[in-house]
Amino acid sequence: MSQEYKNIIFTKHAYERIVDRSLALHSVFETVNYPDAVYKKDSKSNKYIKTIQNRRYHVVATYKPDQKKHLIISAWVRGEEDKQPLIWQLITLPFKIVWWLIKRLFKLR
Repeated sequence: MSQEYKNIIFTKHAYERIVDRSLALHSVFETVNYPDAVYKKDSKSNKYIKTIQNRRYHVVATYKPDQKKHLIISAWVRGEEDKQPLIWQLITLPFKIVWWLIKRLFKLR
């Protein structure tokens, strides 16, 4: 199932990534419709880049002329990591605490 926003359609993958990466749908819309730069990705898709509020958005999209809409394939912000799932944070927390304690112990010596 794809999501829509104004004149853009999101693939399931793209919509999941946008939610995971806390990207605003309007910012993705702005990036595709008013980009700072556009690069040819392959024969069908382009990479759109725009800086909004000191965040550099990258969006890969294909234009669908029959629908007069862009199909968003993926989107991210340059330099920002994806959030780790909560379960992974809980699993790794004890190791992070132990590592922090080891570093503190060796700093004191």
